[in-house]
Amino acid sequence: MATPVMAQDFSAPIQKTASPVLVELFSSENCPACPPADEYMKSLSQSDGVIALSCHVDYFGKTKAGLGKKFCTDRQTRYIEQIKRRSHYTPQMMVNGHMDVIGYETEKVSAKIVKGRSERVNKIMIRPKGEGVYDFALAPRDFEGRSDLWIAVYEKPRSVSERGRNMTYYNVVSHYMSLGQWSGGAINRAVFPIVNDKSAGFAIVAQDKQSGEVLAAGEFKF
Repeated sequence: MATPVMAQDFSAPIQKTASPVLVELFSSENCPACPPADEYMKSLSQSDGVIALSCHVDYFGKTKAGLGKKFCTDRQTRYIEQIKRRSHYTPQMMVNGHMDVIGYETEKVSAKIVKGRSERVNKIMIRPKGEGVYDFALAPRDFEGRSDLWIAVYEKPRSVSERGRNMTYYNVVSHYMSLGQWSGGAINRAVFPIVNDKSAGFAIVAQDKQSGEVLAAGEFKF
């Protein structure tokens, strides 16, 4: 767990380009250092070209809000192994699946996002097809190895009163599901995200199995 901080500047400029950047925050309602990073997610969720996902881990114990998910802990564990850290910590942000930064260090997060925009990340195009059904298209791409393809559904902003403080959490992932593997060929297929009236949107991401690097990403907001 990182050392708590007080006031932070959330106005760090974020460069706008066509390349999508995936930012994943690993947080918890019981983490005393996390509120500044949780607040920063509001800005990131509104930034063009940034796909911001807040994944709440479950190793801090249960909370009234019940946002912690085992799949979030599993995702963070995989990142910890890939970047060869000795232990988990919160708030952790992973940018494009391979750049690690403390979530409340907003200037450093912004710098990682700028760097991420210069990387080659294909855009996944998503469009509604029918009630509860969406089409997504992924152009072919040459790369070594294989990649994991997955979908994450995230919620509308949720206000929570926990441990004597009021917080609003943004883009909290409620469901995560594997869509199989991608070997680089063109894809055009249907997907059925698990959504309800609390859902705000979903992201589809292709990620290198070994390095964690994001190869393609797309987002659909309701």
